[in-house]
Amino acid sequence: MSAGLAVLTGLLACGNSDPVDMDPDREPIQIVEDFTLVQSLEGYRSWRLISESAVYTEDDSLLLLFNIDLTFFEEDIPTTILRGDSGLVELNSGLMRIWGNVNAVTDDGRYLETQEIDWDDEMETFHSDCLVVLTIPDSAGETVLSGRGVDLDTGLGAVDDVDIEEEFTAVYSGTLEIE
Repeated sequence: MSAGLAVLTGLLACGNSDPVDMDPDREPIQIVEDFTLVQSLEGYRSWRLISESAVYTEDDSLLLLFNIDLTFFEEDIPTTILRGDSGLVELNSGLMRIWGNVNAVTDDGRYLETQEIDWDDEMETFHSDCLVVLTIPDSAGETVLSGRGVDLDTGLGAVDDVDIEEEFTAVYSGTLEIE
């Protein structure tokens, strides 16, 4: 397992983000299968993180996660589900990086795909410097936005709020009604 930690932390960088260094020889290390972490606010779940397994290093306060399912809630109702192959949580800062086949879907049908995304629990925002493809449906079709460098909220932002920094493209497919 230790060799896997060193390899995975070396694969984290996308764009200009720096990987967090997790020392595989650091003790104590705890390995937990079927890991679940829930945050609640005023009696309602804010989010729930489920991982097939988690490796925790107490000295670093880092969690390395595998097969992630991160669900966001509004008034205890699931609104967005984000999945990824692996992740790293800095417990002291509340920052989480998820990488490998990352995708998210909202209750209103928005769909996001990327290779890496960061979650800032304090700011309640996602950020990615990787290529991001965001599909936003409407009553007559859908808009597909793609590019690098995006900040989104847990609902994957509104069309007017999505700001893609580089290599931006937008494609609309559907019926346009002209009066």
